[in-house]
Amino acid sequence: MGFLRRVSKKVIPFWMGQKLRGAYQKSLGLYYRGNQYYCPFCGYSFSKMLEDGFDLPVIIEKEIIGSGRRENCTCPRCFSKDRDRLIYLYLENKTQVFFEPNKILHIAPEAWLKEMFRKLPNIDYTCGVKEVEGMGYYYDRMTRELDITNLEMKDNLYDIVICNHVLEHIYDDDIAMSEIYRVLKPGGWAILQVPISPIIEESIEDQDVISKKGREKHFGQFDHVRIYGQDYFKRLQKVGFETQRLHPVKDNWNIANLKKYALNNKEELFIATKPL
Repeated sequence: MGFLRRVSKKVIPFWMGQKLRGAYQKSLGLYYRGNQYYCPFCGYSFSKMLEDGFDLPVIIEKEIIGSGRRENCTCPRCFSKDRDRLIYLYLENKTQVFFEPNKILHIAPEAWLKEMFRKLPNIDYTCGVKEVEGMGYYYDRMTRELDITNLEMKDNLYDIVICNHVLEHIYDDDIAMSEIYRVLKPGGWAILQVPISPIIEESIEDQDVISKKGREKHFGQFDHVRIYGQDYFKRLQKVGFETQRLHPVKDNWNIANLKKYALNNKEELFIATKPL
């Protein structure tokens, strides 16, 4: 399957790939339609969501939250994941992002979040990812080339930064955290989700592990460079952030019928704020 995907990306033009992908998603949405679960991005309801992730031994051993195989993870219609729906529910129920003027930087943007932000007239939106040319099949021309360890933006520019499951891919994550801190306005905040183990104190990393198989074995994914432990928040605090860990049930987000969104019950939302 991986070989066929690589070949198809080289042969099929981007515009045609988008149409084929769209047709496939529509057919999946019809096949799984029902009333058990609801996706706030595409606005459709389903009998079930799609499974996603891999149960590698290190993920199970370290109990990594945000990794591993999860039932009812991915929306059949728009392919949003449980972690993306968690972000949406936070934005909708605990912020005024949908109504107040905000300047947002979105790093390695998820398509469903990106389209949502672009449609909001109150949002001044910028998105980007490193080596965007090499990932043209996933990102459109409005996605800029950005290096999270060397952002080209001025200091104190953004109200909000969204960086969802990116830092675990970055060797110099301390520099990336500092750059996010730098471009945020005082009082601005960032959503900085990462896969994290609740049972290890110190993050596990080894820059000598460079092969895909080695990274899968040690970090739980072929392109991850560490497993974050509970020191993740100290890392954020070290560059100046104030941190919060929020959960829709434990922190009472007052969302009716929360189960219909098919969230990962173990996952918290990580908010990092730049002090005034």
